[in-house]
Amino acid sequence: MENLPTKARPFYPLAAAFFVSAAILSYIQFAAPNIPDHDGYYHIKMAELIRTSGLPTPFPYLPFTILDEKGYTDHHMLLHVIQVPFTFLKDLRFAAKLSAIFCSAIAFATFFWLLRSFRIPYPWLWLVLLFASSSAFLYRMSMPRAPSLSLAFQFIAFYFIIKRHFKSLALLCLIFVWTYNAFPTVVALALIGTLVFLVTERRFEYKILLASGIGIAAGLVINPYFPRDILFLWNHIVPKIFAAKYQTSVGSEWYPYRTWSLLTLSPVAVSSYIAGLFFSNREEWKSDTPKLFWFLTASMYLLLLLKSRRFVEYFPPSAIVFLAFATRNLLANTSFESVMRTVTGKIGIFTGTVVLSMFLATAIIQVRQVIRDAQESVAYKAGAEWLAQNTPPGSIVFNTDWDDFPMLFHYNTHNRYIVGLDADFLRLKNEQLFREYERITRGKVDDPADLILKDFHSQFVITDQRHKDFIKKAEKSKRFKKRFSDKYTIVYEIL
Repeated sequence: MENLPTKARPFYPLAAAFFVSAAILSYIQFAAPNIPDHDGYYHIKMAELIRTSGLPTPFPYLPFTILDEKGYTDHHMLLHVIQVPFTFLKDLRFAAKLSAIFCSAIAFATFFWLLRSFRIPYPWLWLVLLFASSSAFLYRMSMPRAPSLSLAFQFIAFYFIIKRHFKSLALLCLIFVWTYNAFPTVVALALIGTLVFLVTERRFEYKILLASGIGIAAGLVINPYFPRDILFLWNHIVPKIFAAKYQTSVGSEWYPYRTWSLLTLSPVAVSSYIAGLFFSNREEWKSDTPKLFWFLTASMYLLLLLKSRRFVEYFPPSAIVFLAFATRNLLANTSFESVMRTVTGKIGIFTGTVVLSMFLATAIIQVRQVIRDAQESVAYKAGAEWLAQNTPPGSIVFNTDWDDFPMLFHYNTHNRYIVGLDADFLRLKNEQLFREYERITRGKVDDPADLILKDFHSQFVITDQRHKDFIKKAEKSKRFKKRFSDKYTIVYEIL
């Protein structure tokens, strides 16, 4: 190491952080063959379609929703492009898992890079603390989705904001838009950065807002899905962020945690936020720009987490970074050797190591169990493949739940479906049809055969075995002919 060029040395700790993170994430990811979260099946399949069909990718699969052929927007476009090389693997499930490990390891390595860039003492300790911060956070990072890249972008955005690298910030925002429609988070960071400079330097850094605005506008306009990407952003995000009550059943990630669940799933994250407050004082708020920035950021994500559990992907890391900056001066002025010279110091370090190890082990065990308990990756495989082999190309299949779609789509792009990815996508296009769909799938229509044939143009129905009320109605009807059944799904043909 001593013989390495000076410029090469910083790369090695960063590479080590990436590979250590990848190793831990692999141990978590391969607790079971199941892909964490349903949408992962959709994402890796889209990556394969991009590889074979290019951009913009034809998407005829949800004709009754706002994601029909004219309205489809790939709001994870760059994520899917990043996943493309993994799709050369024969097993797309394995490909999805590897892509999740790769993207999340980038996020953890970026966290490590950020701490080193600001000379935070003991960056490896903080990396361990991040892994121990929350099992729910680790689960979100294990999904083959974009939150991990979004987190990395936010760390880099902070660096560009504090260092006033405005052109780089604009470019980052453009890339963020192409990757994931959570890019409005960088607008919030830009506002926080502007406020922080106003407090600490009495200076209005309008260029932060200007750069982020230009980058986002460029990302939306220089886009193969422009201008529909703008309309989709409005339809997808705004109703969920500002709605007091959701108009449809949405994914559990949009609902809040119960207080006790939040504390048991993220004890280190919550404790870190409280500790950050303890190690701060009013005078430091006025002079320490990074500390004030991360206090405001962590507070924002805590409030958002109280509304929606999906923000658990952002609150734990922001709380850890807040604590790191809050204790930066204290740790810099306290040497490890001096602490170890006293009995009290030795006991404190030993106790802290044991406690942190326990939290780390608990978080990893919890998330591995969640992955084991996830729906089996082959649940819809047989039913989807039967449909592909026994129905006309492009025919519409009536699926009885919106969250069935990712797995059906993963195994069968031969057919089209009624609703998927978000139930609201059907409601936003045709609310009357959506309410009819709700009544049918909840078993409130005695014999829905004619409605399914005439209004949804579907001769085949696939349902999971959990839709008991719908199944009872179908079994009573003489018009429903069971064509396939296993322990997961049933396929009916309407006569």
